[in-house]
Formats: sequence, structure tokens, C-alpha cells
Amino acid sequence: MKKSLLAIAAMTAFAGAAQAQSSVTVYGILDVAAIGQTNSGNLNSTASTVPAALAGANSTGGSTIKPGSTFGISSNGESMSRLGFKGSEDLGGGTKAIFTLEQGFSPSTGELGNTGILNQGKSANISGDSSIQGQLFNRGAFVGLSNDKFGTLTAGRQQNLMLDNIGNYDPVTAFAVSPLQYSGSYGGAGRTDEARVDGALKYVWKSNGFNANLLYAPGGFASQTTMGTTSGAQVGYEAGKFGIQAIASHTTDAMNLSAGQNTTTTLGSINPNTQSINVNFYTNTVVNTTAYMLTAKYQATDSLVFKGGYERELIGTPSNFQNYNLATTTGGVALSNVAGQTNYFVNVAWIGAQYQLTPTIKVSGAYYYAGTPQAGTAAPAACSGPTLTAFSSNSGGCTGTAQYEALVVDYSLSKRTNLYALLGNTTLTGGQKYSYATTAGGATTSTLSGQQTYGIGMRHTF
Repeated sequence: MKKSLLAIAAMTAFAGAAQAQSSVTVYGILDVAAIGQTNSGNLNSTASTVPAALAGANSTGGSTIKPGSTFGISSNGESMSRLGFKGSEDLGGGTKAIFTLEQGFSPSTGELGNTGILNQGKSANISGDSSIQGQLFNRGAFVGLSNDKFGTLTAGRQQNLMLDNIGNYDPVTAFAVSPLQYSGSYGGAGRTDEARVDGALKYVWKSNGFNANLLYAPGGFASQTTMGTTSGAQVGYEAGKFGIQAIASHTTDAMNLSAGQNTTTTLGSINPNTQSINVNFYTNTVVNTTAYMLTAKYQATDSLVFKGGYERELIGTPSNFQNYNLATTTGGVALSNVAGQTNYFVNVAWIGAQYQLTPTIKVSGAYYYAGTPQAGTAAPAACSGPTLTAFSSNSGGCTGTAQYEALVVDYSLSKRTNLYALLGNTTLTGGQKYSYATTAGGATTSTLSGQQTYGIGMRHTF
């Protein structure tokens, strides 16, 4: 009997020790807000008509072509709501096997995060194009090995190095008012679809404050080794009160999706004030992208942190467009592939601060600038950007600027729960302005040159 009891005790102890060698953590964020916006589409609707420069995180573009003021309960005012699973297993010698599965979703609708462009019949809860298109684990799904000395190597769907970096160097990390958060193009080195990269290998190394990171994702296309590939490199230093990071990223044949008007519709029969966009037809613009980012932060006092950065995006003609079908129709969805016709660049800069006013109140403010110089002496064919037939256009490729001011006040109820109030302003000039038709057939148009966003919300982490 004694031997049996000793055997059971030994087995129990062994099982406990084995269990301690591995762990799985469930984590997440729930963020819901009451949001108001001017020059916005409908909140939580089914189609996107408002351009990225105006959209914000909460405006989904709406189902009508004519924008206006809106107010409603929306998701993800400060952070994107998510549910994640991460785990590790101790393999000995300072090495662990690790994995992460993470999905973003909309608490106000209960749906997975998506734009509605590729998910016919589902409500859009992200404005414009996005790397999050209703995948089960849309924010990340990867597995790898981590070593205390040699770093971490992972494989799967992962964030671009620039998107990784933005989270630490954006002064206002609020999806509703910070363009670095709601527009994935900055984290995607020029195209939002590349903010999260499928089939990517990522290496991360840190030692004594220094870090070096690499990312590579082969395209996987037959007979075309460069088509659809993404690569990136990062070096930096963070210790004490100071941090600085430098990153370079390139994608060959990056894609950008935009919803369009069904070509079978008679233009003169459409009332732009009420007509819904037909998202069964959309355009994929293919370009090469190269971007460079430099960011820095400084802890001036125990309560005050300054953060800023600069990014230069170079958008060019694609390398392998001849391998794309010009037009395809699958499952009732019509896709038109077009090639970027000109080379241009975008200068992006931001600066701001975070101030811990009291132990429970934090104030964050920032200014953001994005400017697109004119390419060449005449307006190139691609300067008009994505166009919705004769009704609306966002000439994002032309000369123009987008300027943003953002302010957020956080009040902590506990370590995991906070209330927040936010305010944002957008000003557009030149080709960044947004035009839309005010009469049927597009005979008369109006131009939008800005947007204001305001709201209050609650965020809980677990």
C-alpha cells in the first residue's frame, strides 16, 4: 500500500513538473465607444466610400455615396478588440517553443474584423482596404523557437516590422484619431495589405538594449521568385530614458483593394444620395513599395514622454504585373487588376507626447503629417487614385497633404480597465481632398477637405 501511495505521489509530482514546463495564456481587449464624426459614412455598415485619409477607425464608409455627420456606438475607439492565445514550452538550455493565435473583432457587431470588400454579405467594421479581411486569426498566427541568447525565429502570419514598431513610437495609440493606427499603409510600408504578412519568417534579437530584426516572406508563385515577396530589416537601441529605431521594408507587387461601382449600372439612373455601392465589383491596384522609417522617444521626466518619427514611402510600378489576369469573376465577385502607372513618394512625419497627469489620468497629444509631391510635370494617369465611377474619387496619388491633430485623455479605473475621451481633426489639401457627386450622373460635385472625430469609450484588457 505504501509503495502504491509513493508511486502515485511520484507520478503526480512528475506530472506537475511536466505541466510547469509549458503554458498557454488566453488574453484579449474589449473596446467599445460612442463616436461622432463629420464627413463620414455610416458606422458599422456594409460598404466603403470614404477614403482612408478621412475614414478613421470607426467610419466604415457607409452604404451611401454622399458622406455626412454621424454618431453611434462603435468598436475599437482606442484599441482594436481582440482575442488571443499564446503558449510556450520549455525545451531546456534556454530554448522554448512558442506560438501565438490572435483575432481582431468588433464588439458592437460580434463579427471578425473585416472591410466588407472580400466578405460579401458581412458587415464592414474597418474602413477602406485592410490586411484584416475576416480571417479566423486575422491579427496573427505563427509558431517558432525562442532562445535566451540567440533570439527568436517565428514563421506564419505576422506583423510587418514597421507595424511592430509603430505601437511603441506613436504618441496617441488610439484607433479613432491616430492615422498610424487606423491607416495600415504606414505600418505596411505604403500599402495596408502588407501591414500583416502571410507566410513570413521573422527573426528578433535583443541584447543589452540593442536589437536587430529581420523579416522575409516569399511570394510562392510558380516561375516568379520575386512576385509578392516582402522583406525588411530593423536595428535599434532602447535603454533607460531613450529609444531609437531604423527600419527598411520592401514589397514586390503589393496589392491595394478598393470597392467600385458595378459596370452594368446605368450612370444616369443612380441617385448619389441614396444609391448603395455594389461591393461585388472591386479593383486591385498592383505596385512595388519601398519604405524607410526612423523613430525616437525620450523620457523627459517620470511623467512626460516625447515620441516622434519619420517615414518615406516610395510607390512604384509593379515588377510582375504581366502575370496577373486583367479581370476575373469568382463566386459572383468581379476583380479588375490594374498596374500603378507612375512612381511617386510620400513623406510622413509625426511628433507628440504622453503626460501622466495623476496616477489615474494620462493625457496624450500628437500632430501627424503626410505629404505626396506631384510625380513629374503633368498629372500622371494613376494620379486620380481609386475611383468610384463618376461619383467619387480620392486623388491620393496627386500633390497634396493630409494633416492630423489628435488628443486622448485616459482615466484608469484599475490596472485592466480604463475610460477615455478622444478628439481628432483632419485637414486635407490639394489632391488629398475627396470629391463626391451631389446630383445623379455626377454632373455636380462637392469637395471635402477635412473631418472631425470625437467620442468617449471604455476599454478592458484580460
